Amino acid sequence: MIIDCHVHHLSEAGYIDRLIEESDRIGIDKICLLAMQNVKFWGSRAATNDRVLDAYSRYPDRIIPFGYVDLGVDPPTLVDELFMRGFKGLKVTRTRYNYNDDRLMEYYERAAAYGLVILFHTGTVVRTDEDRFYDVDSSRLRPIYLDRIARRFPELSLIGAHLGNPWYEEAAMTLFWNPNVYFDLSGTLLKRKGAEWFRDVLWWFPERMSKLAASKDTHYPVRHPFERICFGTDVPIGEMEACLREYRRLFDDLDLPQVVRDRIMGGNIESMLDGGDG
Repeated sequence: MIIDCHVHHLSEAGYIDRLIEESDRIGIDKICLLAMQNVKFWGSRAATNDRVLDAYSRYPDRIIPFGYVDLGVDPPTLVDELFMRGFKGLKVTRTRYNYNDDRLMEYYERAAAYGLVILFHTGTVVRTDEDRFYDVDSSRLRPIYLDRIARRFPELSLIGAHLGNPWYEEAAMTLFWNPNVYFDLSGTLLKRKGAEWFRDVLWWFPERMSKLAASKDTHYPVRHPFERICFGTDVPIGEMEACLREYRRLFDDLDLPQVVRDRIMGGNIESMLDGGDG
C-alpha cells in the first residue's frame, strides 16, 4: 500500500480524474487530498473543502480527504464540522499566529478528540500576490512550534511538511523527542539533499545510538530516524513519478530496511488514521 500524504486539489477541469489516472500508472494506491484557500499552486487556485469532499465521494477508495482550517480566523467549531462531514485530517498553513500560540490550542484539542491527523506546512511558504493582505509570515511556521502541541496532545498525530525547510535541525529534534510527530520530504527537498546530508541531520541511526548507549546510561529513543518519515509529493501531477523515484533512490542510498520503507510509503499514514502509534 503506497499512500501519498501530501497532494493539493487544484481547481482545474478534470484535475481529479488526471490525478487518479497518473496514480494508477505509477502505483500510488491512495492520496491524502488537501484543501486550501486563497492561494495558487503552479498557476492554478487550490480547491476548497467542498471540492475535496466531492472528489472523495467520487473516489472513496482512493482519496483520504483533508480539510483546510484557517487557524485563528475560522472558528474552532469548524474542526467539528469537518469531522462530521467525513474529513480524516486537517491541513494548516499561513497562520496569523505561531503554531504553538495559546489562541490555537482549541483547534488541536478538538482534532485530537476526533482522531484527526493534522498536516502542518513547516518552513518557508511560497510567496503569492495576496500575501500582503493576509499578513503571511513564514517564521510563524517553524517546526519547533510542533513540539509544544505534540507534548500537550500526545494522542494527536502531527505531520510536518518539507522537514521544516530551512529549519531542518529544529525539525529533526522535534521528530527525535516526540513519537506522535512525523515529517514528509515533499517538494524540492530530495532534489537538493543526498544520503549523507540526511545521515547528518537525522543522526540517530541505529549504529550510532548503539555506541551512545554503550558509553553511558541513556533514555534516548533508539528507533530508526526514518520510521516516522512519510511519503509525500506536493508536486504537479507530471512530476509525481520523478518524486517517487527520488524517495526510492534515497532509500537505496541509505540502505533502509524494508520494514522502514514500508512505513514511509504508507504504513505510517495507515497507523495514524487507525489511531495507532506506529
